[in-house]
Amino acid sequence: MKFTGLKLFRSGNTIEEVVRYLSVELANSLRDLTMGLNRLKLTDNFEGFQAEVSFSGAVEVEIRHNLGFTPSQRIIVRATASDIVDGDTAWNSNYVYLKKTGAGAATATVIFLR
Repeated sequence: MKFTGLKLFRSGNTIEEVVRYLSVELANSLRDLTMGLNRLKLTDNFEGFQAEVSFSGAVEVEIRHNLGFTPSQRIIVRATASDIVDGDTAWNSNYVYLKKTGAGAATATVIFLR
């Protein structure tokens, strides 16, 4: 989200100019900032990516990413199974790996973070 910068406040202003600055310029900037922050999603706040992953059974799944670094954490935000864990293969700057330990198909929405 892009915010406009605050108008520069100069010393030596009259009381009326200070009141106008506080009631108009600063109040508008705070309103815009509050509205913008309220619209943020979880993924807007962190360096990372979100992936939809499908598992056909007890297999490891390779997930490609373009972050340029190796993610260090993950959050499963939605899943149709509870047996989804980190894969046996080490994560790197191009791929992360998850696996399902039990039989049966499953899907998951996962957020990977720096």
